[in-house]
Amino acid sequence: MSIPDRIILTLYTVLMAVVALFMIVFTLGMVSLDNIAPFVQSIPGSWEYAVGGVVLLLVSLRLLVAGLGGTGVSTITVGNDKEGKIHIAKNAAEDYVSELCNDVYGVHNAKVVVKMADNQLNVRINASVEPGINIPDTTDEIKRTITKNVLSTIGIDVKDVEVFFKHIKAKQA
Repeated sequence: MSIPDRIILTLYTVLMAVVALFMIVFTLGMVSLDNIAPFVQSIPGSWEYAVGGVVLLLVSLRLLVAGLGGTGVSTITVGNDKEGKIHIAKNAAEDYVSELCNDVYGVHNAKVVVKMADNQLNVRINASVEPGINIPDTTDEIKRTITKNVLSTIGIDVKDVEVFFKHIKAKQA
């Protein structure tokens, strides 16, 4: 779930907690409905409440869509024949490629995103490299390692590998 979705979910949860609190207070008779009647009578014809209702509806629909599509495990289909399909979790492929990158001398803290296109993987790597490492040679080694090992383990060709070194710093123990 993305950061904006988490913020929306947090605000929505707080709002629902307030609504639940009001329901509890009114059902237990802690606040008289006579005190709330003038407020309820002021709602018709007030555009501010209509806008609030529309915003609440849109937030609800956004959370519903995120809940139905965004939170499931995304998979990559690595094989498809008459016996059935072979799927691998996208996270599994990303974790595997991340480990391969971190095993290359001088590279650490690799974060990987993989995407499937035309039955081939596109790999984007954000990593840190230690000082004194030859970056072009290290990048070539990462590309060779990933291409060879992904093909032999997962069975998919790697179309493109993008390597971004975000930091040049010493490896921390």
